[in-house]
Amino acid sequence: MEASDIVEKLSRLILNWVRLAWVWVQKFVKIRIEKFRLRKAQSNLYQRRSRLGAEFYSLHRQGETEFLKSLVVLQQLKIVEEAESRVFAVHDRIKAIEKEYRGKKEAITGGSAKGRVIF
Repeated sequence: MEASDIVEKLSRLILNWVRLAWVWVQKFVKIRIEKFRLRKAQSNLYQRRSRLGAEFYSLHRQGETEFLKSLVVLQQLKIVEEAESRVFAVHDRIKAIEKEYRGKKEAITGGSAKGRVIF
């Protein structure tokens, strides 16, 4: 093997490492942003559940026994379901980011394995 071959293989290896590092940094930033959104969505969900509980308690204090017939409770239940769906949507986006990263990583490492020659 000549020195130029070694330099070429080494430069490809370094380039692959740089690509892999860049893809990882992108994944890291995207997940950080989504985790911030997740915390915000979870906080919103906790507040909505608290309001639903307050409605149940106020109806209980009034002597109401049929909670699900109350329009206020039904409205609060719908709001809680929407908040839960937002939390699940953020979890799904995080999973999609992880899957995208694994695909890109496989493409980078798989492509480098084809061109690799053992010294």
